[in-house]
Amino acid sequence: MDSTSTTLGERYQLVRIVGRGGMGEVWAARDLRLGRDVAVKRLSAHLASEPGVRERFDAEARAAAGLNHPNVVGVFDSGEHDGIPFLVMELLPGRTLADEVAEGPLDPARARRIGVQVLAALAASHAAGILHRDIKPGNVLLAADGVAKVGDFGIAKSTEGLDLTTTGTIVGTAAYLAPERLAGQAATAQADLYAVGVLLYEALSGRKPFAADTPMGLLRAVEAQQPVPLGEIRPDLDPGLVASVERAMAADPSRRFATAAAMAAALQATPGAAPAAGMAAAATTGVLSSTRVLRPPPGPAPAPIRGAAPAGARRIGPTAVAAILLVVAMVVVILLATRGGTPDPASPPATTTPTTPTTRVPVTAPVTVAPVTLAPAPRPTAPPPTKKPGKDDRGR
Repeated sequence: MDSTSTTLGERYQLVRIVGRGGMGEVWAARDLRLGRDVAVKRLSAHLASEPGVRERFDAEARAAAGLNHPNVVGVFDSGEHDGIPFLVMELLPGRTLADEVAEGPLDPARARRIGVQVLAALAASHAAGILHRDIKPGNVLLAADGVAKVGDFGIAKSTEGLDLTTTGTIVGTAAYLAPERLAGQAATAQADLYAVGVLLYEALSGRKPFAADTPMGLLRAVEAQQPVPLGEIRPDLDPGLVASVERAMAADPSRRFATAAAMAAALQATPGAAPAAGMAAAATTGVLSSTRVLRPPPGPAPAPIRGAAPAGARRIGPTAVAAILLVVAMVVVILLATRGGTPDPASPPATTTPTTPTTRVPVTAPVTVAPVTLAPAPRPTAPPPTKKPGKDDRGR
């Protein structure tokens, strides 16, 4: 198609293709009437020829236009050009989630945030009675600020009831279809939630849980085996996040989340929160660790426990006791020697010598020093006279 000469409905001038899929093409276009950039998605010609597709397309376009939600791509208008229906939507400058997943697994926090925003869009659409039916990374558009917006509500429903094995319209997205849908059952809200689970599995692991060339081959793969547990691929993930994704992917619809809001609440649960048993084990470990710290280690006697005695209090050892006794004894001797002043020359010198009981009784009675192993201090002897009497003194 030559975009330079194509204007849809005499209003939307096509500029360039920004995306292609099994269901149609997405063009960046210019709204000539309002003077703004928009996105135009045209249904593929082979789908446009299917009976009843146009009526369902128009009905769903009107319903999608009524979904005024920050996580839903806004639908502005719909129309037909050369027998092919088209939708006019807001043009987002960002990429799709498929573009990011192609570069490798996402950071868990970002994947969780995108999942919650997709579920917010589904909660709004389910409340309005609209099922998406084609949730996949390519239908999650990312705005310039990183906000996720879900698109393709209209085209997804317009394919309801088509023969998937002959039209080829769902072959590219069969990996995100719930097992009951692959088996031919009608779409439900739980089928949309299954698709969100697969989307998050792929975003976190970098690969789809199942792979096959055809919907029937995929159905056989789903029935024959379980996907590799997400926790084995990404052991760094929060167990709560892994459990939420795997619950959404349960083969039995009754085991999935009841609503999009319930799944969003599970995804927003505190990362790393341990179950009750885990917390009990952690508490027990803490007690055992404290007990081991208090147990004295083998070898030399441990240092005194801090806080067992008042600050500054110290024990006096035997060596210190002996030294104190020696000093006290010397002080007593000096005091006794100097207390009497000059000795009387008429008295015998022996009378000025202090007896042993006079020296020891006042000191040793209150202190027990028998256990001291040091050699006892020498017994004090009579001090020499302070002044030897001379001839002149005796004649006085």
